[in-house]
Amino acid sequence: MPIYDFQCNQCNTKFDEYFRSASERKNLFCPSCQSENIQKIFSVFGMSVKSGGDVASSGSSGGCGSCTASSCAGCGS
Repeated sequence: MPIYDFQCNQCNTKFDEYFRSASERKNLFCPSCQSENIQKIFSVFGMSVKSGGDVASSGSSGGCGSCTASSCAGCGS
């Protein structure tokens, strides 16, 4: 089920909505001020980082940190 992020152009409230299909997008309004003056905004997704690690190396099992190969020879770096 797709999740879409929206922002109200009247009160600047950001909210998300779940839709089963594109046709369900009708009659959408701001949950704070009830305005229909809203726009779809760029969605930001969550990302977890291992404790004590940084984003570049958290997903790797070794190597240079930009891939999951066990050595840089595996990714060509």
